[in-house]
Amino acid sequence: MCLGGGQMRQQPKREYQNRPVTISGTQTGVDDPIDTAKATETLKIKRQKEEGTYVDPNLTTVETLTRSGGGNKTAQQKANIARNKAKAKSLAKARMNKKKSSK
Repeated sequence: MCLGGGQMRQQPKREYQNRPVTISGTQTGVDDPIDTAKATETLKIKRQKEEGTYVDPNLTTVETLTRSGGGNKTAQQKANIARNKAKAKSLAKARMNKKKSSK
């Protein structure tokens, strides 16, 4: 049963100023042919850097490996944890009061 009615909207494909390029084929008559897969990847990374969407895989791997479980928390993180605990406590009290009043 569909409650929304209407059609699903598809988001338009992004128009790149520098469209992705795929290089295929082989070079003949050249002593040192270019690796087409590597050239394609290089162009893809260059385009992503120009758009600002490139995330260096080496940096993300380093961040995940160096992240500690319960290490140094900033003051903001501590404040968020305290606020979440207080909110959970107040919501639990409200549920308990609601149960008592409904009986």
